[in-house]
Amino acid sequence: MQTAAPQSSGVARKLRVGDSARYVVRVELERGETVTSVESRVVETVEKVEDDGTATVRTKYLSVKFGSVAGGTRPDDVTVFGPDGAVLSVAGNDANALRIARALAVPASLSSGGSWTFEQRPVSQPPAPLGRTACVMDGSEELSGIPCARVRFEYREGAESGEPLVAKGMFWLALDGGRLVKLEAELAGLPGIPGKDSKARVTVEQEPQGR
Repeated sequence: MQTAAPQSSGVARKLRVGDSARYVVRVELERGETVTSVESRVVETVEKVEDDGTATVRTKYLSVKFGSVAGGTRPDDVTVFGPDGAVLSVAGNDANALRIARALAVPASLSSGGSWTFEQRPVSQPPAPLGRTACVMDGSEELSGIPCARVRFEYREGAESGEPLVAKGMFWLALDGGRLVKLEAELAGLPGIPGKDSKARVTVEQEPQGR
């Protein structure tokens, strides 16, 4: 469920089968004084769109680099998104991967101004708790020649998760078509990673066409 401001900004994601985009994904994981960095180049392709707007997206890994060492590739990810942008499932039914994907999910449409809340209901297979993303419109900006809406966000899981996963940052969506152009986030309370001081910084950035 998405609770939005009364007026829509007109920025809404339009997914069509066969649509694709390339991204660079950078992750820095901090555990105490240890920092691990991973950089991946991926291509996301829309494989299926249901009548209600539910979409299946495949992420193919073109390259993976750990620090300065090339690490080859990894199996594709397959993610199912609800019509509101909520993450409903991920390949392999990995509960930890699902929770992280939900923390970084962006709404399928934006408010015209002010603030609103994007809510992802709990799912059971695999389990993921209620998640709420508080969004604030922060203006517009052009990235790599693409006019974008800029949104600040804070995500938090429901208390039933025990140690809630939280995330905060900024995302940019193309004004034309609503595609994600860039995301910057910091996450804490990472599931499956020991140590309460563990946190991650994530950057997702669309590669310019033709590269």
